[in-house]
Amino acid sequence: MKARDRSISAAPLAWCGWVSLALAGCGGDSPAGGAPKPEAADGPVSQLFTDVTASCGVRFSHGSGATGDWILTEIMGGGGALFDMDGDGDLDLFLLQGGTDPGSPRTAQAGDGHALFRNDGAGAFTDVSAGAGFESLTGYAMGAAAGDVDGDGDVDLYVSQQGSDALFLNGGDGRFQDATSEWSAGVEGWSTSAAFGDLDADGDLDLYVARYIELDPKIICNDAAGRRTYCPPGSGAPVHDVLLINEGGSFRDASAEAGLVGAPAPGLGVVIEDLTGDGRLDVYVANDGQANQLWVPDGEGGWRDEGSTRGIALNQNGFAEASMGVVVEDLDRDGLSDLFMTHLQEETHTLYRARGAGAFSDRTGQAGLGVMTRPNTGFGVAAFDVELDGDLDLAIANGRVRIGPVPAGCELEGAWAQLAEGNSLLVAEGARFTDEKERAAALTGPLLVDRCVFQGDLDGDGDVDLVVTGTENAARVLRNDAPREGSWVTIDPRLDGTSATGLGVQVKVTAPDFELTRTTRASDGYQSSRDPRAHFGVPGAPDGAPVDVELRWTDGLRERFAGLETGKIHRLVRGSGEAVR
Repeated sequence: MKARDRSISAAPLAWCGWVSLALAGCGGDSPAGGAPKPEAADGPVSQLFTDVTASCGVRFSHGSGATGDWILTEIMGGGGALFDMDGDGDLDLFLLQGGTDPGSPRTAQAGDGHALFRNDGAGAFTDVSAGAGFESLTGYAMGAAAGDVDGDGDVDLYVSQQGSDALFLNGGDGRFQDATSEWSAGVEGWSTSAAFGDLDADGDLDLYVARYIELDPKIICNDAAGRRTYCPPGSGAPVHDVLLINEGGSFRDASAEAGLVGAPAPGLGVVIEDLTGDGRLDVYVANDGQANQLWVPDGEGGWRDEGSTRGIALNQNGFAEASMGVVVEDLDRDGLSDLFMTHLQEETHTLYRARGAGAFSDRTGQAGLGVMTRPNTGFGVAAFDVELDGDLDLAIANGRVRIGPVPAGCELEGAWAQLAEGNSLLVAEGARFTDEKERAAALTGPLLVDRCVFQGDLDGDGDVDLVVTGTENAARVLRNDAPREGSWVTIDPRLDGTSATGLGVQVKVTAPDFELTRTTRASDGYQSSRDPRAHFGVPGAPDGAPVDVELRWTDGLRERFAGLETGKIHRLVRGSGEAVR
């Protein structure tokens, strides 16, 4: 059936022939929806991103709480979330502050706490932190997961910490209620990344929490030269992850019955996706220095780790790597979800390509990622289509964990300068990637200790922007100013007319010359949440060109929506499409 009026116009851009146009402003430089972006100025390089942090109104600096005791948490935090706080269709921003000695509660002070920014729809942010309700956070904050856990249509937040995690229910009015105790959500220890997903296919969101190690702040570590340094993950015993099943108003800890308790590992990144092709959501965990895990449900309440049998536990040489951030996306446009994860300096980042039937192969070298990624220590990673050419590119937040030479041009001081690196943008060209440094200077140029990069269309112009955060530095907002090679379409699946975006929904977009597949998700990368909607670049198409969309809901129901226009966000409500058998 032809889709009815389910779209939200995002002010489609004007086209002149096939010349791409872009938005010029942020935070008052142009109206919402935007004046056309200027064409690239004459010169050898046209920049893909512009740092608009100051003009957008985002003012936030992460403090690690470092006291000179070299406690490992100091270089691991700095997460946050992009999410629709108030249900107005645009992305608001939540940023997490660090802490003090992990052994003592953190005391937030005015201008020094966790921060919440409301988006006006055109990418201008207002600080609405005061009275938002996050004052109860007393641990050392790591990351955030976003999802509508109570099914009321408002997006809630889960904060992972060294200490006790916390769940905040969204009141829809800019205020959040600490519901940790009520929901039995206070996971203790050192939690890192967390992700919401309907893991038991009952229609509500469950929660998977990756955890790291037992931290002993008193342990002292030195490098080969005898200098004090941060301890490796092996300095503490790994702990098991936690699976919380939503029982409607509270969580039930299902970690033991799922088999997680007997499989401790230092988890850092987590993604939820049907990687085995059986129609049920799986959980993939990136572990630091130990085999990665793929938790597959057995249909009877238990889970099996099939990472080794599926080819995604170790690299092609049979070694575990220092896995940090992870994304799962169809990176080669064959309809199957691949895995990409970041690693330590002198290791390569790793690409596992799907081969079908739930099997994977390490194709890092074939994709040109071997030598290219070896010099950096990567943490956060975002997969998005920077130029709207249909291919997913990779932005990576870098920063060392072992002290080394201070890079030329670094403006940091002390140990932070010895940990600084520039970030990376790996641009897809067919089955291979190239390292874009010069054209992405706003992302790759600053020499800092970055940790997270998460994406979303912040200014409503149809392309994907970035937020970059780190430890002991300021958060940065990078506007996408890349020349466009096509149009775009964003799909926002909803279970009903009032629910929040559905997570774990497979979205397939088809046009005469191509087919692309994504899954709606909020949590990926490293300790962060991003726009959960499925965004597609549509190569070679003007705004208004028709595409067909097929959704596969988490319970297996398939629906088709024909003739949706590019250049728009389409909110698709379950049951309003044509059933696909």
